[in-house]
Amino acid sequence: MTPPHDASDAPTAEPAEAGPGPHAGPALELRGLRYRYPGAAVDALAGVDLAVAVGESVAVVGANGSGKSTLARLLGGLERPASAESAVVCGHDLLTDDGRMAARRDVGVLFQNPENQLVAQCVEEDVAFGLENLRWRPDDMRRRVDAMLARFQLTDLRSREPHLLSGGQKQRTALAGVLAVPRRVVVLDEPTAMLDPAGREEVLQAVAGLRADGLTVVLVTQEMDEVVGVDRVVALEAGSVAYEGGVSGLFADTALIGRLGLALPAAADLALELAARGRSLKPLPLTLDELTTALEASG
Repeated sequence: MTPPHDASDAPTAEPAEAGPGPHAGPALELRGLRYRYPGAAVDALAGVDLAVAVGESVAVVGANGSGKSTLARLLGGLERPASAESAVVCGHDLLTDDGRMAARRDVGVLFQNPENQLVAQCVEEDVAFGLENLRWRPDDMRRRVDAMLARFQLTDLRSREPHLLSGGQKQRTALAGVLAVPRRVVVLDEPTAMLDPAGREEVLQAVAGLRADGLTVVLVTQEMDEVVGVDRVVALEAGSVAYEGGVSGLFADTALIGRLGLALPAAADLALELAARGRSLKPLPLTLDELTTALEASG
């Protein structure tokens, strides 16, 4: 159980003893990654190559069944690859049992349904759950929990039962619990899929904060407006990489967007429609604010 709250304890970003050790090289590097579910006739992932640098934010997009969530589970060490030339996350080899266990410590995974990750009687205890399992010292645990509650705007809800929270509050609580254990990488598997617009905005603001803090982020989503602001986007199709590059490049490839069954954000869609009518806006606006600015500048 979480130690009683003591207002005299100032939150700290990292307990001195707790952070993951240094790691040289990319945050993750996959070459020829394959995975097939038991009894399936085809691979869910069919030779995926992906490298993500430390501190980089990458969105993984694609239709249902493209392999996005399978990739998220593999990155978190929750499944064993069928085969790969290389599958290394935070320096841990996902092809070995020990490597996958170590990856589970360094990679935090947030799933679609927050209720699957909320296990305690109140918000504070849920955030502390992983730290208790790791046998953190009570004073360090209290400070870390306080810091996570403050970071995700949950301090006033610390004693609230999780089932009484809104959807956005539940997902922020789950995210606080994931990140209470210091991580090198966080994988977000369609974190807004089950939320109403207000809850979705709450979670997107929290995700933007992770990117601003320099944490390595892999965002899995089908919502194209959620990828605006990431460093790079990877599109999966039938378990293979169909696109890897900048957000604007993906949005400009309307044939691929259509083939993947994705929908452009309103700003990019309107800008491309204007371009088809002879009024091209460069670079491609990704948000309504960018579209407004581009239209004003072009007269």
